[in-house]
Amino acid sequence: MDVVDDRLNALRALRLFEGKEGEFWLTYAEKSCRLLAAERVVLLRRSERGWSPFVFWPLGTVRSGVVDPALMENLAGQTLQSSIVYYFPQSANETGNPDLLLTFRLQCATEDGEMLALFFRASGSEIDRTGDQLMRELLFDIPASYKMSRTDRLLLHERHGMPDPLDVMLSMNEQSRFVGAAMALCNELSYRFNCSRVSLGWKEGEYVRLQVLSHTEKFDRKMGVVQALEMVMEECLDQDEELLVPEDAGSSSVVREHRNFAVHQGVAAMLSLPLRLEQKVVAVLSCEREKSFSSEEVRALRIICDQVSRRLSELKRHDRWFGAEAVDALVRWGGSVFGTDHTVNKMYGGAVTLFLAFLLFGTLDYRIEAPFILRTKDLALLSAPFDGYIERVSRKPGDLVRAGHSLLLLDIRQLLLEQSRSFAEVQRYAQDEKKAMAQNTLAEMKVAEALKRQADSRLQMIQYNLDHAEIKAPFTGVVVEGDLEKLLGAPVRKGDVLLKVAKLEDLYVEMKVPERDIQELTVGQRGEVAFISQPGRKFKVLIERIEPMAVTDQKGSVFLVLGRIMEVRQGWWRPGMSGLAKLSVGRRPIIWILLHRTIDFFSMKLWW
Repeated sequence: MDVVDDRLNALRALRLFEGKEGEFWLTYAEKSCRLLAAERVVLLRRSERGWSPFVFWPLGTVRSGVVDPALMENLAGQTLQSSIVYYFPQSANETGNPDLLLTFRLQCATEDGEMLALFFRASGSEIDRTGDQLMRELLFDIPASYKMSRTDRLLLHERHGMPDPLDVMLSMNEQSRFVGAAMALCNELSYRFNCSRVSLGWKEGEYVRLQVLSHTEKFDRKMGVVQALEMVMEECLDQDEELLVPEDAGSSSVVREHRNFAVHQGVAAMLSLPLRLEQKVVAVLSCEREKSFSSEEVRALRIICDQVSRRLSELKRHDRWFGAEAVDALVRWGGSVFGTDHTVNKMYGGAVTLFLAFLLFGTLDYRIEAPFILRTKDLALLSAPFDGYIERVSRKPGDLVRAGHSLLLLDIRQLLLEQSRSFAEVQRYAQDEKKAMAQNTLAEMKVAEALKRQADSRLQMIQYNLDHAEIKAPFTGVVVEGDLEKLLGAPVRKGDVLLKVAKLEDLYVEMKVPERDIQELTVGQRGEVAFISQPGRKFKVLIERIEPMAVTDQKGSVFLVLGRIMEVRQGWWRPGMSGLAKLSVGRRPIIWILLHRTIDFFSMKLWW
């Protein structure tokens, strides 16, 4: 395990090597020589003159490591066709020493050309082809890997040579006011990019106004250089892109103002960059110096501008007196509300706002709901005139009847028998009266006369019952109660209500209004009713009377409100029909309509 660990550590050290290129090749020769158990190694590079050695290990074996050029060409040809080649010299004259030669190709960068590694082993060494092949695979790509990592380090070093945006931000963030932060930014960029002058202009309306100049605390806006700088910055603002003088070949940007400024001010190079916030230009940064700006420097300045634009914008917005800040906030709010950005979200927000405004300030016609029953003012209760039995039923509930129509007939056979008997008694008592009169017996005559009158009265009573044995409709209407077909032959007692007949002309609705809503109603208010049998049709109703006393219902105390239907009576209306009534009590705020029940509930529960 120690041998394996040593080999792995050696390979890891090669792959992580970060030194110079010469040190790498010496280290690579040393480590690979030990990993392949060789006595010495020669690294060769192919050039126009052929294969030539450029690294020996150990360092004191330069001469002994030289191979005959003809033999080297032969070995190189075989190595380029095969991954690893073994060569056994016939005599010491071929290589200088009777050694075993092991050769394989190295993977290198393209500019290095082809490279070979030639290892010398003792002639008595054993050949382990599997182990040699494994080591060759592990060592093959290490030079190319070193080259790539070294190039990356060089690029990183060059990048670190550019100003770090974080350093610029730290220098600027030490300032809490806009002018101080802008001055710190311009001074920092002037120092780091060797600029003679760095200036910052801020967009105000459609123009750019110069804010700060590097290393200049105060300046007069009437100065020609200030006005010229503002024109340069407006040229950059209009095109919304970096403008460079001298411009790159093939550039289509208009840099007339930049070129004029450079000529009049004696500036060799000038660069203007827009500072953007939310895809809109808010400021322009101009840099002047004596040598041209490279693409890397332009890129670095672009990154710095993108990093500092938001910070400067916030300081600019807040570093003002209260009135200007309030006006700006109002303008930004109006722009965000009425602008074209986030249209879908604004539509949703507008819809929600309108809905809330409708709830808070809108009004609707508030209507109280109450169940109703259709009643009639004229209702006849037809009862049994005497004790008897039902013989025939001619009508049932729901049937329309006219005045005088037969509705029910009671059995009269017993009445006929009693009539015959009473009639016989009347005749007998009349004969007794005549006989007493003939015999001139006054007392007997008086008794016979009294018994005759009694029998005659009984006969009249029986006749009355016979006349009323057939129950008839007292008026034109409808039978609303009395399904007696199943009671044919059943006995009835005098006074029992057998049928109910109601008129259809004077119908009204009887509404049961809950106690909590009765204070909203007054006589003369209107509403609508809908019958359960015809829910799709609505009929107007007028309140004519409100009963002064509540009655008990299944749902609590209710008040009976009587109303008249203000439309022509329909043929299918029947007393006893029910439905739902909605009574209009005037317009109320929508929020009150939605919440007054809840408010009333908590008012009753939480009051003290």
